[in-house]
Amino acid sequence: MGDRTEREVLNSLIETCKDGAMGFKTAAEHVADPALRTMLLSFADERARCAAELLPHAQRLGGSAAADGTSVGALHRHWIDLKSAIRHDDRALLVEVSRGDRATVHAYKAAIEGLLPPDTRDVVERQYAQLQVEHEQLATAR
Repeated sequence: MGDRTEREVLNSLIETCKDGAMGFKTAAEHVADPALRTMLLSFADERARCAAELLPHAQRLGGSAAADGTSVGALHRHWIDLKSAIRHDDRALLVEVSRGDRATVHAYKAAIEGLLPPDTRDVVERQYAQLQVEHEQLATAR
């Protein structure tokens, strides 16, 4: 985690989760398979819930608030839009969504390996376990 403060780590996770929520919603708009759409929307809801659950922990630490996502996340969503417009393929879309979700899983792993307050660590570890399960579901859906 380097020299990042606990607040910066939590803000990064919150931003990553917001990116994930928006990314899964974007992908859900482009898939043809109703079951995949339902799964992606469920994952979007989970990422939004994770961000909301982390917010009070970050606020308690003071400092600046988390952004509503990142420019990298926005660029990735536009890439999904473009890829879907050129060639509609649920499988290719899932590969791209999985790539973005892998970044979320890695961000959580890095946060757990860093310095977090004990009560916050418990929340982050629980969320990480859930995100790993969903990431595996995403991988098997491809």
